[in-house]
Amino acid sequence: MDENSFAGADSASDPAVSTAISSALSQALLARYAGPCPRYTSYPTADRFVPLSAGTGSPESGGKPWEALQDVQTLSLYVHIPFCRSLCYFCACNKVITRQYGLASTYLDRVLQEAQWYRERVADVPVTQLHLGGGTPTYLNDSDLTRLIHGLQEVFALQPGEDAEYSIEADPRVLEVETLDTLRGLGFNRLSMGIQDFNPDVQRAINRICPPEQVRALTHAARERGFRSISYDLIYGLPGQDVESLERTIDTVIDLAPDRIALYHYAHLPQRFKAQRLISTDLIPSPESKIAMQLAASRRLIDAGYLFLGMDHFSRPDDPMAAAATRGQLARNFQGYTLMPADALVGLGASAISYSRDGYWQNHHGQKEYAGAISESGQAICRGWQLDDDDRVRQWMIMELMCHLRLRKRDVEARIGRPFAAYFAPELARLQPLIADGLLLNTDDDLEVTERGRWFLRNIASAFDRYLHGSETAAQYSRVL
Repeated sequence: MDENSFAGADSASDPAVSTAISSALSQALLARYAGPCPRYTSYPTADRFVPLSAGTGSPESGGKPWEALQDVQTLSLYVHIPFCRSLCYFCACNKVITRQYGLASTYLDRVLQEAQWYRERVADVPVTQLHLGGGTPTYLNDSDLTRLIHGLQEVFALQPGEDAEYSIEADPRVLEVETLDTLRGLGFNRLSMGIQDFNPDVQRAINRICPPEQVRALTHAARERGFRSISYDLIYGLPGQDVESLERTIDTVIDLAPDRIALYHYAHLPQRFKAQRLISTDLIPSPESKIAMQLAASRRLIDAGYLFLGMDHFSRPDDPMAAAATRGQLARNFQGYTLMPADALVGLGASAISYSRDGYWQNHHGQKEYAGAISESGQAICRGWQLDDDDRVRQWMIMELMCHLRLRKRDVEARIGRPFAAYFAPELARLQPLIADGLLLNTDDDLEVTERGRWFLRNIASAFDRYLHGSETAAQYSRVL
């Protein structure tokens, strides 16, 4: 595979590309691989984490992965802000619906207290990536957003600029233009807006009313203020959607021209997420309709010049994400594909996950548990995973396949000290149907994802997940399509 084959600019303007999608991705092929599968923002996936104590380590995992923070050269920060003013019925995030702003201000006190716990535990190195997620981070008023960033600066080396990516998730229904000024002043240069769908009927079905004019005004204002990348989150498979309505939403999005687009599949799991029980199952599109939507939306985006990066991500050819993909420099973390990978991530707030070279650790999910733990010891770690050598190899392999679309067998053998085919015989057997379907090439030297296979990266990666196969928990994951 040559270096331009991941996201070559020529493919975006080639009128044969959308035709190729139709011929390469039949309904039968998509249906065959549409079942539940992890997204692999981490390996092992977070559902495998075991109890972990910051005070004593864990007998299950055998160590304290945060101790490796002393040896990093670069750092990412994530802050989880769970508050929202109203309930979106489709949402599966860890959230708190309230209009009592004092709860958010008090929560911020705890986040900054937690940050202090890391003062003596992390090296004084540049923060190349900062991300505020939620919930709705822009629930915070401008004063508290400023207080948060200044508080983080007391502990971590925040150095905003061209060599860093500071991003925030925003709800366009509640985002004020004045807040954009505050965010730029604090160093934020990337804005992600949750759009989901522009169809009024779909918006009513999910309780998220937002006219496109409002998004247009905010997009324009953000560009005027120097946000270098603006991304939209869209969802297909929502209640009341069909191919025609989704195509109209995509046409509006194309007209607004965001730099990046994430086109997610809606996972209807009312048994896990209480809010989704407010959605009428009669309005949920059939699996066949969802596949048709995914195809139609992808064709429209590619015809408009967007490049398909893999999984559910698209970008304009002039966006740095496309250039990074072309150069083989994409990485992946809990926020998805990223340009600014770091040696470690510190996650702050309820349910936030951190990682280092030695493993993962996660905070308490519930507000009460999180608050109690912070008050007692300044940290809220409750579970995690200490990586062993096999975990590290598989983690690296999965990231290579998902980000670079190629796995060099010699590189793997250098890590494991054994022949690839012998060590991964069960995995190669699991990959045979995908190879037969033209999703993957297995040569003497490489495993190489094909153009068609980019749509099935989760399925390909899952073959190397030693904790997945034979497990009874596979159904808990979201469906690929």
